[in-house]
Amino acid sequence: MSIPVPARRLLPALILGASLLTACSGEEPASLVADARAKITAGDHKAAMIQLKNAVAGDEDNAEARFELGKLYLEQLDLASAEKEFRRAREAGFPAATVKPMIARALLGQREYQRVLDELPVPAAGDADAATLQALRATAELGLGRKEDARKMLQGALAIAPANAEIHLAMAQLALADGDAGKAMKDLDQALRIDPKHRDSLLLKGDLLRTAGKPAEAAAVYRDVLKIDPRHSSTRLALAGIAISENKLDLAREEVEAALKITPNSLQARYTQALIDFREKKTERARDRLASVLKTAPDYVPALLLGGSIEYALGNLQTAEAHLNKVVKATPGNLYALRLLAASQLRLGRPDDAARTLAPALKSASQDAGMLVVAGEIALAKKNFSQASAYFEQAAQRSPDSAAIRTELGISRLAQGDNRAMADLQTAAAMEGANSRADTFIILNQLKKKQFDAALASIAALEKKQPADPIVWNYRGAAYLGKQDVARGRDSFNQALKLDPAFFPAAANLAQLDLKDNRPEAARQRFESILKADPKHLSAMLALADLGLRNKDEKVYASWLEKAAAAHPQALQPRVALARHQLARGDKNKALATAREAVNAQPDNPAALDLLGTIQLALGDTTNALGSYRKLAERLPRQAAPLAKVATAQIAAKDMAGARKTLQDALSIQPDFLDAQLMLGGVEIQGTL
Repeated sequence: MSIPVPARRLLPALILGASLLTACSGEEPASLVADARAKITAGDHKAAMIQLKNAVAGDEDNAEARFELGKLYLEQLDLASAEKEFRRAREAGFPAATVKPMIARALLGQREYQRVLDELPVPAAGDADAATLQALRATAELGLGRKEDARKMLQGALAIAPANAEIHLAMAQLALADGDAGKAMKDLDQALRIDPKHRDSLLLKGDLLRTAGKPAEAAAVYRDVLKIDPRHSSTRLALAGIAISENKLDLAREEVEAALKITPNSLQARYTQALIDFREKKTERARDRLASVLKTAPDYVPALLLGGSIEYALGNLQTAEAHLNKVVKATPGNLYALRLLAASQLRLGRPDDAARTLAPALKSASQDAGMLVVAGEIALAKKNFSQASAYFEQAAQRSPDSAAIRTELGISRLAQGDNRAMADLQTAAAMEGANSRADTFIILNQLKKKQFDAALASIAALEKKQPADPIVWNYRGAAYLGKQDVARGRDSFNQALKLDPAFFPAAANLAQLDLKDNRPEAARQRFESILKADPKHLSAMLALADLGLRNKDEKVYASWLEKAAAAHPQALQPRVALARHQLARGDKNKALATAREAVNAQPDNPAALDLLGTIQLALGDTTNALGSYRKLAERLPRQAAPLAKVATAQIAAKDMAGARKTLQDALSIQPDFLDAQLMLGGVEIQGTL
């Protein structure tokens, strides 16, 4: 609630009056500190803050008051004020062994990692307090991306104090940096055996459980944190996040409101409020609430992402695009941001831009249903209906439990990951005159969940709507295979091919069964039968090529790739496979010609440019290789791997200065990119020769 202007003008006088009353009452700073501690114990932190401020007003060098003030500020996430008070406490004589770790925590919260290392050296004495500070310093090293330095620090600290929970917490953080979540959990369990009430270890354990898809277990751990520290606002927000994911929005709002009582200025709490509003379809209120967050922190990525979602929902597509471009620049791997940015560009009438935005992510995240949905919508806009249909079917097949493709009635909800998607599909399937898409995605979901009897019932319902559709029999075959009834599975796939001799999925399923039975000739005949019905069927040609490779018949492999490329002038897949095969065989000139065909077919395709650059470099054509790799880097901005390719060509061209700069740029994007690190080391060594 804002304070009226006249009241604000009276505040200095009121505060002065309160100070005079305190002085007149003869209350000493030590008494004020004791009273503040009592109020903290009673849960009245606001009154405690007033008493502590009165104490330092009466005695600026009161170390205990400064230290207690710092703890209150730290609790409220006012990290700069916390740091200031802890430093004043140390200057006033508060024990350095106690206050230094608190200064470190305040600095870590501000991401001031280098300052932790520069300003808080470990004391010479190898005691437990020194080990705690060393653990915090190791955390700072991790923040700077220096894992090995952190590892050395922690090994030294562990030797001094093996029963220090803070050290084992830092070990868990190091394990996560190494990508070893299992070891991280073991380290946390060790920390909690040492100190069952070690709050930060419990917090990280809850976060790990939540990331592992165990929300109930995570929530239980978070509640344990609140038993220890009822005013820990970040834990409240973590519980709110779990509630949001479970669509328990009333519970989520309660947790956020509790967090705001503790930390009224928390950006994350206000952001979460806006997120709840958005999930409740209170879109304009969500936008208004989020505006204050973006005003205070215009580069706060979660708020920018939510802002993009809100503006997209409101139809303000240019604003949405501006927000989402910032998100993608800051977090290039954010799949949701990429697909929403592409969707915004598509609605702005720019399908080519949308396709370029989506292409890199689609290549690396083909399992993401939402990405496939947007890819399908782009294909529809470009009137490539068969490709669009394939994308939609893949989306449901790849991730039916989280983003099953909806019918037209609910597809926008599905694209946003709405948990009501399955209910919408079932409702749509039961509607009079409904098409088969809803039935299709229900069946795929049941097959994915191994609910094979339920799937067979759904397949029977779909068959009543379209009795002569081969896809019905293909689904039925998959269900029977799931039930280990191979004979009925085969019969179902064969029935699909009777209805449509060119129906590739059924032929591919039968071929897999043939190969499992060690009958490669029968598998080959499956795909040859497809080509009899459709002589240019790309998937059948590629499948025959793969069979040749499986049988170690390189001539057959290359022959079918050549046929596929000739039949499909715009297809990239056969050309990439063929060029790599030719290069491996030493046919460099043939590989170069094939790679150029690939680039001519799709000039902006990163895979084609990468292929061409690789072959040009193998031929010693460093100038053109460098040009191809530069184009690749332009198509994939803010990605380290393409820059490493550019550097490879620069090294081959003896441009060491250029390679050094390019590798430094790559490492600024991805500091832990080992290939770039090794290449840069090699460049530096050559520079000294």
